[in-house]
Amino acid sequence: MPNLLLLSNKRYHTDFRKYLMRAAERADARALHIYCWEQIILSRHGSEYATFASSVNEHEILQLVRENLGDGRLIVLTGLGGNEAPFASRLQRIFDNAVLVYDVYDDLQFNATGFERGIRMLQDAIWRCRCTHTILLDAALKERYPRAHHLDNASHMQPIASVEKADPRSMVYIGSIDSRVDFTWLDALASQDVTLAIYGRVHESTPHAAVELDALLKRRRNVTFHGGYDNDDLWSILGNFRAGVLPYQVDHPMTRHVNPDKLYHYLNAGLEVLAAPIPQAKRHAAHVHLVASNGPWPEALNAIVTAPRRGDWSAAANSWDRRWPELVQAVAA
Repeated sequence: MPNLLLLSNKRYHTDFRKYLMRAAERADARALHIYCWEQIILSRHGSEYATFASSVNEHEILQLVRENLGDGRLIVLTGLGGNEAPFASRLQRIFDNAVLVYDVYDDLQFNATGFERGIRMLQDAIWRCRCTHTILLDAALKERYPRAHHLDNASHMQPIASVEKADPRSMVYIGSIDSRVDFTWLDALASQDVTLAIYGRVHESTPHAAVELDALLKRRRNVTFHGGYDNDDLWSILGNFRAGVLPYQVDHPMTRHVNPDKLYHYLNAGLEVLAAPIPQAKRHAAHVHLVASNGPWPEALNAIVTAPRRGDWSAAANSWDRRWPELVQAVAA
């Protein structure tokens, strides 16, 4: 069994791949996370344990990698953010006996044009050349990466008994508050006979989202905002609701290839899902209630009770314990 190393531009506690690490560890592999940005931070066993300047010698970090993971086979995932992290490139060049995997969890280009698009395409080409394998979170990106492996998203959640007893009009949104959120959709939902709790961090790069959130809260007294959370907290959050919502803007460059983990969290925990018809929600139409911002809302809300769709969704098949052997089979078998 190979071990796992993640090179990421996300801190360990905010990186959705930490659950893949935990799954690897449950399968008796070893796993290590290295945050590569303004600092170099190593994390293992659920916490950060060593911090260095971004200028640290990569051979020093390689020694720590070997101390933690040994000299055996190693899968190294380099996420999209690695294209802007020189340290990730330096470290990647000196690995021995490693399977280097380009982890494409979204669209690197994001509708960029002109010079910026050219730079992003060059960065993408460089990482394709450096890595022997590519994995995609969104299968639709196969057109751009025809030789890539699709490793679907997943969740650490399992069914929560209290969900089935929750008020069918109790709704929850978990996720970043940013330019992807469709506040018109949320307002239309809130105009119905429901309660909506919003959990998430307002993204600093989109101040207009904070303005729209404040306006929604003032306009709709049945909407409450609870601030940020860690995905480890979802056991105590999701059990209080009957339905989870995906209020993403349709035909937005940031939602075209998003494969939101909240969809898997909701379904694995036992919630019904009410979603704007973004591409990924449409792919799960058999298990999701799709509704546009202009409705029909009464029918969609009534269907949560009269025609639930979660049905045969399998939490086991959509767990990280399933994804880890799928990754090993795809890139290191």
